[in-house]
Amino acid sequence: MAKYNREDRPEVTPEEMYEVARRVVDKTLTDPELAKKLGASNIILVFKYHDVERWGPDVIPELTVDCTVDPIEVTVGPCDKTPTITMTMEAFTAHLFWMQKLQLMSAITRGQIKAKGPIPKAMRLLPLLKPFYANYRLVLEEMGRQDLLNFPPD
Repeated sequence: MAKYNREDRPEVTPEEMYEVARRVVDKTLTDPELAKKLGASNIILVFKYHDVERWGPDVIPELTVDCTVDPIEVTVGPCDKTPTITMTMEAFTAHLFWMQKLQLMSAITRGQIKAKGPIPKAMRLLPLLKPFYANYRLVLEEMGRQDLLNFPPD
């Protein structure tokens, strides 16, 4: 990966993050086979994002993916469901992950992603993420976010 300055990362609001997440999930879970495989995991994943420099310390957008129900429920914003696994990371780290510029295990090992819960269960879901990666890029394109698609530079 090319070197880049962290300060050059594109601006993203929590509301934009929620919109991207919702659109990616809606687009991806239209595949009944994929939804069935995710459902078989029977886990509740919570993703928590932060960007202290830009949003302040008290703004922590959350996304909950409940694979224990059919159809799979996705909640944007705080949720009272008890997670099986919680992944906490800087918002930009999430962007790097969905752009396939960051390996999950090395990010966890280096502390870029803090994972709480049975990590092997999360790792078993990795092969199912391929359509999410593609749809992340599609949604950014649909939203006119070329700045995010082009960052970090290759």
